[in-house]
Amino acid sequence: MKMTRFLILAAIVALTIVHNDACTSSSGRTPAWDIGNNAEIYPTFSNGAVGVGVTIRFKRDTDAKREMFDLLDADSDGFISACEWIKEGGSVTNFVEFLNDDDTDYDEKISWEEFQSVTVKSQSDKQAPMNKKQ
Repeated sequence: MKMTRFLILAAIVALTIVHNDACTSSSGRTPAWDIGNNAEIYPTFSNGAVGVGVTIRFKRDTDAKREMFDLLDADSDGFISACEWIKEGGSVTNFVEFLNDDDTDYDEKISWEEFQSVTVKSQSDKQAPMNKKQ
């Protein structure tokens, strides 16, 4: 019986320590719990009420941008040329605008580094597949 009481008391002390450590951080903010890809929940406190906050961090989809670049770079030389652009259905006028906006080294083609400033639209968008960031 004494051993049972001791084990229960030890479990309560351990849970209290774990709970206290889990609910504090060096910043003083109650830590959040990660609930998925770029999302977290955290407790909120306001005038005696306890609630739950949700934060969803948005990160530009670099993989989709890379896939678009690789699709346009048909010969895999690391650049998008006018011929590759037109082959994929782009217009000469759009490519000239693309060069004016993003061809920073003026070599008349777009490298992966230059392509980073381009916003890639999803297929569900009714606009052109790429637009300059606002």
